[in-house]
Amino acid sequence: MIHHIAISTEDPQRLKQFYEKIPGLVFEKDHFFKDGELRSSWFLAGNIRLMIEKEPIKKAPFALVFSASSPEERKKIELDFGDILKEETDYTKYFLDPDGNRLGFSSYPERWN
Repeated sequence: MIHHIAISTEDPQRLKQFYEKIPGLVFEKDHFFKDGELRSSWFLAGNIRLMIEKEPIKKAPFALVFSASSPEERKKIELDFGDILKEETDYTKYFLDPDGNRLGFSSYPERWN
């Protein structure tokens, strides 16, 4: 079972603001360094925790793909992220977060449109 997925960034506040817009992700909590600077932001995607963590060198998975199961979700995604969608298959639309990490929304087993 997956406990969490961590995405590192030099700017956790910028990524936090971006990921707050993704349907299905629920903000859980922030963690701070002793000086008050944001160290990490935690989100829940069902039972899986997504952690955005401050690191001097960015490291990320090849692609983090979220579910877009309903037509309503897909319509909202096209409205919110349509201008940054970069690639697509019959089931998945891919885009990049502000740090250049590859993300996607999948409608599988239904075709996107």
